[in-house]
Amino acid sequence: MTINSAPDQALVHAALEQVWGSMLFEAADPWPADVPAEFETGLQAHIEIRGGWNGRLLLTCDSAVAAQIAAALLGMGPDEPVDEPDVHDAVGEVLNVVGGSVKGAIGGSMTLGLPGVRASASPPPSEESLVVSWRGAPVYVQIVPDALAG
Repeated sequence: MTINSAPDQALVHAALEQVWGSMLFEAADPWPADVPAEFETGLQAHIEIRGGWNGRLLLTCDSAVAAQIAAALLGMGPDEPVDEPDVHDAVGEVLNVVGGSVKGAIGGSMTLGLPGVRASASPPPSEESLVVSWRGAPVYVQIVPDALAG
C-alpha cells in the first residue's frame, strides 16, 4: 500500500503490528485508555525518514521492556541476561524495520536513516503518541515531522 503523504498513527500501528508479529511473536495491542502509561527510566530509539515527507519516528519504552524486546528478538530465555549494547541494537533494529515499512508505504523517493538509541528519563505525552502494550507495559511510538523535530 502506498499513501504518498505523511504517516499517521494507523499506518505506524499497522507496521508495528506486522513487525512485532513476525520478529517478536507478540501482538502490538493498543494500551488501555483508562490505565496510566508511565515508567521510571528507559530508552528511546529514533530513525529519520526523508523524501516526500521529512521527519522521524521515535520508540520509547522502559529499560526492562527494552531488555525483554531484545531477548525476544535474540531468541533468549526469560532468565538470560541481555547486554546493554545488544538491548540498544535490538530496539534500534525493531524501529528500523518499522521505519522501513512506513517508508515503503509513504511511497515516492524516500530514504531511511540509521537508528539511534539513547537513555530516556520519562515517557513522552500519551496524547502525542501511539501507545501499545508489551507484556503489560507501555511502549510509545511518535511520528515527529521536521517542523516539530528538535
